[in-house]
Amino acid sequence: MTTEDTSSNEVQRNTAKERRKEWRKNMSDRTFSLEDPPNNDELNISSTSFRQDQSSLECRLEHIPFYSWIESNLTILRTHLIRRGLNEQDINDKEQTIINNLKTYLQELNEIEKKENDVLQARIRAILDECIHLNRLLKLDYGIQKIENEELTLFQQLKEANNQLEKINEVLKIKLEEINQLKLIEEKLCNKLHEQSIEFDNEVDQMPYDKRQEILEQHIQDLQNLQHDRSSAIEQARKQIHEMKIELDLDNTYNQPTDNNQVLSLIDGPVYLIELSKTNVEHLRTIANELDTLYQANRIKAEHLVNTLNALYERLNLTDSDKYIKLPLDKPHRPENLILLEKEIDRCKELRRQNMRTYIENIRDEIFAQYEKCFYGREQMESFLPLYSNEFTEESLEEHEKELEEINMYYIHNEQLFVNLANWHEVWAEYREFQRQASDPDRFKRRGYSAVQEEKQRKHLEFSLKKLQDTVVQLSKEYEHEFGYQFLVEGVPVKDFFNNEKENYSQEKELERARKQLARGQTPTMTHAQSNIKRLEMSTKTPGRQQTNIGKESEIKATTPFRPTSGIHKR
Repeated sequence: MTTEDTSSNEVQRNTAKERRKEWRKNMSDRTFSLEDPPNNDELNISSTSFRQDQSSLECRLEHIPFYSWIESNLTILRTHLIRRGLNEQDINDKEQTIINNLKTYLQELNEIEKKENDVLQARIRAILDECIHLNRLLKLDYGIQKIENEELTLFQQLKEANNQLEKINEVLKIKLEEINQLKLIEEKLCNKLHEQSIEFDNEVDQMPYDKRQEILEQHIQDLQNLQHDRSSAIEQARKQIHEMKIELDLDNTYNQPTDNNQVLSLIDGPVYLIELSKTNVEHLRTIANELDTLYQANRIKAEHLVNTLNALYERLNLTDSDKYIKLPLDKPHRPENLILLEKEIDRCKELRRQNMRTYIENIRDEIFAQYEKCFYGREQMESFLPLYSNEFTEESLEEHEKELEEINMYYIHNEQLFVNLANWHEVWAEYREFQRQASDPDRFKRRGYSAVQEEKQRKHLEFSLKKLQDTVVQLSKEYEHEFGYQFLVEGVPVKDFFNNEKENYSQEKELERARKQLARGQTPTMTHAQSNIKRLEMSTKTPGRQQTNIGKESEIKATTPFRPTSGIHKR
């Protein structure tokens, strides 16, 4: 920079200082020219205030009369003060005080208006926040951002916000009416069912109203289902109780305390007046279950009494005229029928005492028949000594009845095994008869003979024998696994029994062939059976279970297994 430029800048700075001094002087005289406004820094006015739009500048110019009025009054005040005799310093202090008061008052006014604007803006913000909150709860898409626009005055923004809130409140009103209707339905159901209703805290809960409505509708549906279930349960329980009243010959108290009118009203009162609470449902079910337990006990007792009486009738060989009760008895579980059965049993027991020998002999027949069904052996039969005793006393009767009960239990608990074993014996006898006929050479001369049909029948019998044999073997293994005892048939294990039967059958066929050879004057050719001819010939003279008694229940088995003690245990 040259010396000439530096001098020019210094001159300009000095000129600006002189102008500011002149302006301060003019301000002290309270006069200044509008054509030559003071420096911005001296007026403490920001440069941005001069860049306002034209309307703002004109607004400030309109205030010039007010400024003139203030200046005029300050001049008059100065005149009065000078006349009073105040010096220049006091007059300036007075004027400064007035100016300061004006500034303070204007600042206070500005603060008040600013606060008013802040309050208005806060009100607008609160309304908009409420709109945003309701928009989210109602899942609406109303434009909120457009309201907070600098181009709109605060009053315009407030009006737009209120309009927006009013529209949202209309939607909210409709939604709340729908929810309130659901709440009324829910409340009615909850009161009837004694259930807890769903409560929504509007201040805390931020759940959308659609979700609330969905939850209420689901809860109402659940309550309606619960109402239906409880109504059905109460109706069913009442029906069962009324049926038990007839079956158990109950009075109108149903075995309940006579002073408990609430329970009696649950049973006999109008259904529509019954509260469908969980307590009432459980109370009725409890009463129904108690009566049903008593009813089932009576049925079991009646069944036992009927079986006892029927056994007494059969063992005493009573005629129909001697039977006071005709069996089967209709509804024997009724209390009056139970009394009749007990009295008749007592009468028959007295007759039994008078005819003890005949009665015990009839029980022995039943025991022998059951021994046959269970494939008992002679040793097992003889192990029960009272069976062959000549004493016919009450003690002997009790022992016979106990033995019959045990053998019956043993058969019942292993019935499937015994049934399959008996079926095997039947098919085995049929197979042996088929083999006998198939070995007859005259069969070819019979009318209608078919070799194909004969072979088909053979395969069918062999298949049936194998299937039954496998079933018996499997059931015997299950028996052994459960009780820890080996299951015996005719004194031997199951597999040995089947092998022995087939071996004996082969020996019989060889013996029969030898006899035919002897009858024709030929020397018999025997292999395996030759050593057992004498035993087999003796077996034809001494009847037993081995071959000649298959399928005959009237004869005692010669070789049947002992019954294990565990065999009478329940499965």
